[in-house]
Amino acid sequence: MREEFFCNYEVNASFEANFIAAGLRVSGRGEQSEARAVELPGNRFFLAMLYQPQLSSTPERPHPVITAFLEAAAGFSEVRQGGRSAAAS
Repeated sequence: MREEFFCNYEVNASFEANFIAAGLRVSGRGEQSEARAVELPGNRFFLAMLYQPQLSSTPERPHPVITAFLEAAAGFSEVRQGGRSAAAS
């Protein structure tokens, strides 16, 4: 999948081994194989990226990252409320 990218920075390739050693996973790469997104597996929702998913998202067709974030937030809200849905309160 191609993403719009408007950033003057990039991840220094020499840090990638440190990311992996710390438990992060590179989950998105640029055209020269540089890291553009990292995530922390096992966390409710931890994703850092250098692209902007909101630019390709519309109400009719939301970007998968935005949908995943909203689903994770709704699930976390339910857990914090002791299993009750947010609509029930």
